[in-house]
Amino acid sequence: MNNQSRKLWVPAVLALSLAGALAGCGVTGDAKTSGAGDTPLKVIKLGQLADAGLSGKINPDQEVKIVSKISGKVASIQVEEGAKVKKGDVLLQLETDDLLQQVKQAESAVTSAKAKLADTQAGARPQELAAAESTVRAAEGSYGQAQAAVEQAKAAFNLATSTYNRLRNMYDSSSTVTKEDLDRGTLDYEKAKTAYEQAQAAEQAAAAQVDAARAKLDLTKAGATDNTIKALEAEVERLTASLDLANNSLSNATITAPSDGIVVKRNIQTGEMAQPGVALFSIVNMNQVQIELSVADNQIGKLKAGTPVDVKVPNIPDKTFEGSITFVSPVSNTNSNTFPVKVTVDNKEGLLFAGMTAQVYAKESQQSKLEVPASAIIKKDNKEYVVKVENNTAHIVEVKTSAKNSDWVYVESGSGLAAGQQIAVNPGSGIAEGAKVKTE
Repeated sequence: MNNQSRKLWVPAVLALSLAGALAGCGVTGDAKTSGAGDTPLKVIKLGQLADAGLSGKINPDQEVKIVSKISGKVASIQVEEGAKVKKGDVLLQLETDDLLQQVKQAESAVTSAKAKLADTQAGARPQELAAAESTVRAAEGSYGQAQAAVEQAKAAFNLATSTYNRLRNMYDSSSTVTKEDLDRGTLDYEKAKTAYEQAQAAEQAAAAQVDAARAKLDLTKAGATDNTIKALEAEVERLTASLDLANNSLSNATITAPSDGIVVKRNIQTGEMAQPGVALFSIVNMNQVQIELSVADNQIGKLKAGTPVDVKVPNIPDKTFEGSITFVSPVSNTNSNTFPVKVTVDNKEGLLFAGMTAQVYAKESQQSKLEVPASAIIKKDNKEYVVKVENNTAHIVEVKTSAKNSDWVYVESGSGLAAGQQIAVNPGSGIAEGAKVKTE
């Protein structure tokens, strides 16, 4: 931005041109003496009007880079560069065969877990109770049979013991019992003993089966524990979350426009692989545009967000656009004493394009005003005058002013004064029209 354009909205600055004593302040002529009667005056030169405007480039109000959340092969592209899209319009479709299978698997897992939880919460069915009771009765029956077998084995063992003892005594005391008879009695004793021990073990096993069947019946009647229910509920939640992720991946395979706009860039072709975070499209919204300005530090304090402005574009010379200041940065640009300022302009007609150069004018600056020192004003008969000096001749010019501060006033347009002219400072009320003066 050039120096001239940075002067927008800066009230007209007076370039001092004091002759002689005010050297270096822009004196436009040497002090001249036209005769002994010349009146000495100090003069200044009026500054240039500050109506050149600030220059900036037009940018889209909104630009969005469209990316994919998942990787996948591009199945189809629905838009081309230059297409106008609405929010929600499909831009691109990724292949979904694998994603659909993942969703079906996740749905099946959730269905199975929910069914198991429901069955557990409902408790045992009548058939299950009947089966458990039947198992108890069968175990009790087996236990009774085992007890009877123990009694029989015990009786056989007792008989075999008695026979063995008798044979042993007879063998030891006489020769009526042979060694073969004793060995046969011993073998029968050992068999009876083993059979009795086995019967006792079978009885114990049958008793354990009765206890287990009765415990299972009690559990069937009581139902599942709270911890079991909580574990099954947690499993349902875990599988439901997996299903949600699968559905999200399937949904993300369809890439849509996040807002209204125009597709200005497409970076992928059908059949290529889309990668997460890599821009596929660029969409801009040009219903509004922004003009980015850089404003000098001596001007930034006079700008406020919400201030209305007029915008002119050299490419559209016959039209003035209305806008407003939407952002005034409190922080200067890096390595510069200028501050970023943004102006928003309505562009529903579509006449403004990104990259165009625009001139921005504050509405109050359109009616140009000059600034003069309050000490240059002569008040007489409720009117105000200044002394304009041309060719060492004084001309009395009536003006209309409005206050700026205690030292300066604005001179309204149409007063006959112009930038670059000389006026007297502290002229005194005795100066007459056409009087010859010498500048100091």
